[in-house]
Formats: sequence, C-alpha cells, structure tokens
Amino acid sequence: MKTFAILLIFLCLGISATAQGKSEEVLKNEIKKIKSKPAWAIKYDKFDDITGIYLGGWNIGKSIGARRCDVFTGFAFPGETLTEPPKEFFIVFAVFPNLLGYRSNESKIITSELKFLADKDRLAFASSGEDSMMSELLSGGTAKSISSRFKISRSEYEKISKASSVSLRLGSSEIELNQKQIALFSEVLKLSDTKK
Repeated sequence: MKTFAILLIFLCLGISATAQGKSEEVLKNEIKKIKSKPAWAIKYDKFDDITGIYLGGWNIGKSIGARRCDVFTGFAFPGETLTEPPKEFFIVFAVFPNLLGYRSNESKIITSELKFLADKDRLAFASSGEDSMMSELLSGGTAKSISSRFKISRSEYEKISKASSVSLRLGSSEIELNQKQIALFSEVLKLSDTKK
C-alpha cells in the first residue's frame, strides 16, 4: 500500500510538471495575440523529436541585392511541449533560387557572417548551416528555398530585443531594423518563457 501511495505521488508530480509546459496549441494561441501579426510556423520533427518555432517573414531582398530574402527568428526545443526556456535562439535567412531574377550569389550572401549592432552592443555570428525545417516549410509546389541559420545565445538575443536601435550586416549589406521588427524579438522571448 505504501509503495502504491509513493507511486501515485510521483505520477501526480509528473503530470503537474508536464502541465506547466506550453503545448503547441498554447504556443499557437500566444502567437495569434502578437499585435504585429507576423508570418509564423510551428514544425515538429518526429524523427529528431524537436519542435521549431519561426516568426517574421519580412523580405530584405532589395537591401542585400537579392530578388527575395525572407527573414525569420525563433527557437527550437526538444519534444512537443516547451517545458523550459530555450538557451539558444536563431535567425534564418531564406532565398528562392527558382524565382525569376535570382542571382547565383544569393545563397552565398546568406551564409556569410552576420553582425548586429544593438544600441552599443556589437554581436557577430557565423552560419551554422542550412535550416532544413525552414527550407521544408518554405518549399512547396514549384517553390524551392535555400536557408541559412545563425544561432544566438539567450543573453545576446535579449540584448537585441531590448535595444532601441538595431542594425545588422549580412555580408556587405547593412540593414536598419524598424521598431516592429525589433519588437518581434521581444515577442519571441515572451513566447519562450514557460512561466504563466
């Protein structure tokens, strides 16, 4: 009887811990409340048991000399429920090689070094390779995308989200982010918080 009671306590603790996380449905509802109404996607990879959350979708193509280049930011976490705040975030740049006017150097541009100037903080990141989840999300029908992911630590991401002025340099192109784009970094941080 005593063993059964102990087992029941552990089971209840396990259920309580699981209930504190954010399910895909909870995350979707929080995303829908974001005032700027960004493009977004949540993708679960059952083979790697990882969920990726992507928000953004703004096109910086003209700024970097590309026909089109979409920018997304977000984070990934193990499993299907966010149970603890992620330690790492990312920014993904995606180009589309089958668009009319695509230049062969566009995929090289998005894999070059990424630098941020967030107020007075200077941050530099190297591409960690293609983001297969994003490429799969953006590729459909005749569309094909090539993407590059840059990993950013939580503390660096917080600096970007709290800055009043943010600019980035991708390759030799410099881009000033508008307030709506900067605010999205704050929204992603809030989304990653597992506390109610």
